[in-house]
Amino acid sequence: MNESAMEHHLLCQRRILAEFGERAVIGEDLDAILQAACKGAGEALETNLAKFIQIDADKRQMWVRSGVGWTDGIVGHTQLELEPGTPEWYSLSVDHPVISQSTARENRFTLHPFQHENRVDAFVNVIVHLPHDRRPIGIFEVDSRTPRAFSDSDVDFLRSYASLIAACFERFRITDALKQAEAKLRESERRLRRAVELNPQIPWTADANGAVTSIDGRWAEFSGREHEETMGQGWRDFTHPEDMPTIIRQWGESLASLTPFDVQVRLQKKSGKYEWYQVRAFPELDESGHCQQWYGTVEDISERVRLEASLRDWNDNLESRISERTRQLQEEQREREAAEAKLRQSQKMEAVGQLTGGIAHDFNNLLGSISASLELMQLRIAAGRVADIGKYQTLALTSVKRAAALTGRLLAFSRQQPLDPKIIDPNEVVAGLEDMIRRTMGPDVVVRCDLSSVGCINCDTNQLENALLNLAINARDAMSAGGTLTLRTQRLDIDARTGKDKEMQPGPYVLISVTDDGCGMTEDVLRRAFDPFFTTKKIGQGTGLGLSMIYGFTQQSGGQIRIHSTVNVGTTISMYFPLDKRSADNALGALDEVTSLPSNTGNGEVILVVDDETGLREIAVELLTDQGYAPYEAIDSASALRQFEKLDKLDLLITDIGLPGAVNGLALAKTLKAQCPELKILFITGYANAEGITEGLSLGKVLSKPFSVSELSDHVRSALASEAAEQVNRREP
Repeated sequence: MNESAMEHHLLCQRRILAEFGERAVIGEDLDAILQAACKGAGEALETNLAKFIQIDADKRQMWVRSGVGWTDGIVGHTQLELEPGTPEWYSLSVDHPVISQSTARENRFTLHPFQHENRVDAFVNVIVHLPHDRRPIGIFEVDSRTPRAFSDSDVDFLRSYASLIAACFERFRITDALKQAEAKLRESERRLRRAVELNPQIPWTADANGAVTSIDGRWAEFSGREHEETMGQGWRDFTHPEDMPTIIRQWGESLASLTPFDVQVRLQKKSGKYEWYQVRAFPELDESGHCQQWYGTVEDISERVRLEASLRDWNDNLESRISERTRQLQEEQREREAAEAKLRQSQKMEAVGQLTGGIAHDFNNLLGSISASLELMQLRIAAGRVADIGKYQTLALTSVKRAAALTGRLLAFSRQQPLDPKIIDPNEVVAGLEDMIRRTMGPDVVVRCDLSSVGCINCDTNQLENALLNLAINARDAMSAGGTLTLRTQRLDIDARTGKDKEMQPGPYVLISVTDDGCGMTEDVLRRAFDPFFTTKKIGQGTGLGLSMIYGFTQQSGGQIRIHSTVNVGTTISMYFPLDKRSADNALGALDEVTSLPSNTGNGEVILVVDDETGLREIAVELLTDQGYAPYEAIDSASALRQFEKLDKLDLLITDIGLPGAVNGLALAKTLKAQCPELKILFITGYANAEGITEGLSLGKVLSKPFSVSELSDHVRSALASEAAEQVNRREP
């Protein structure tokens, strides 16, 4: 091609490119623009055969979207797979324009069938990238039905074309996004208008100083005032005079503190009548916390106020009617109770007499033993025969221990001690209760204990004792004419099949059962036996909580409870507890001999003893002094605080929980602990309240009265030893 023809060819390409550029900028139909691009490119390169293949990279598919010179059914219909071996895959792989001067000699890729059908012998293509993320969206290609060489100017021309096509795609993408955003905005505005129109609350705004700046148009319909009359402080003109001080005061507080404003106030309507309205507002704050403006609402609540007033009147009348009927029912109830009181009292006194008579007998025996031992010790000392007083001292201490154990058992029955699961021998628990249960049963019921070697279980001793006593009393009530009560312990192994039937895990268990030969239970009673508040006893004779509480206790202990009963034959209630192979915790036991105390166990540690019982306090101070401690004493919390202020340090506080005065031992311990965080606490108490003891355990250790001096010595040494261990740990890196 000579120079003149080349110049004419370039001018033609520039003209076609300029014309397409104008169309790409103002065209409103993307497909028409792409079709014009194919036509212009085919004309400029003098092949009249071109196409635009759009790529869906996510789905790895392509389709011939636009083109000129192709047979029918190709453009707009042909779907292609984006896969290795295709010209498009190769173009994307090399990422630059591809020229094929003769497809017959091509070995880089294989043409598509529709290209063979249209006798494509050469082509040049360029990749079209989106401007904003450089993602390839298509390939623009000029094809030739004869072999030919495409020049660099041809490639540059197609690149320019590709840039215009990419810009056109981007324009349509942005335009579509704007249209969608505008459509969403219009829809949002439409919904907002509808919401405002349907909302019974009338919106309003005010500036940071509280002056009204805008209010919804419905306000004029309500008040009959023009919009301008309401702005600023105009709202005051239609506020009820009696409500004006309240609304001004609360509005001023909200403006000053930037807290939400909420008030019920009477406002004057267009008719001149005052109605109740709820006025609310909240501030809009900037990043520095300064108020920009206030957003508020006004809502008509007059109907609600009238309804509330009607309800109050109705409630007042209802309360009057209920009060009168209640008075009548109470009178009827008092009459019934008066008729039943004598019978219940006689039954109650009989049961209480059986229980307390046995307890009084035990206490009298213990007190007699203690009194006799002390008198003999006094006589021996007076006669100078001190060698024999040891056995009397041991006897007195043993009786004290037995009395303490009996007191603890009574507290357990009244549920006044905190729960404390331990490893226990159930045989010891049953044997310890045998005398009390026998006295509770009365002379017409024979009590038998059949105890086997079963091992240990892990549960709360108090709860187990309560359960056995409850079951024994239920059995006594079922044997109104007398009978036999059998307490039995047994060890058994639960296999998988039996465990499934009894809803228990397979393994070794300890069975504790209570059997009577009383009236038994019907099927209906058996089904409801564990239901809370279900009872077959008469009103006032049972709460219906006994069996349900025992059921919960066995479940919490990892066990199970079952009932077997036959009418007029008797009932057996079986409690299953998992066997625990650990050894039982042998707690307080009777002393066989006087315990010798280690001397000089202290190292000058400062101890404050607080107790209103003078004898016990003086003995504790004397014991601590003998063992090398530095004890101080106080009678109550006030004197203890005065002592504490005089001390340079305090290592251990020993205090009773139930101290006289406004501050008890728990509060005293908290006060001193706050001032001295490393202070150790030991409570010595006869306090019966479970919550008080539980709180004491959270602050330190608890030693229940009565206790031996050896127990006090051991607890003091243990508390101070734990403090020393903590100090060592704090010093370690």
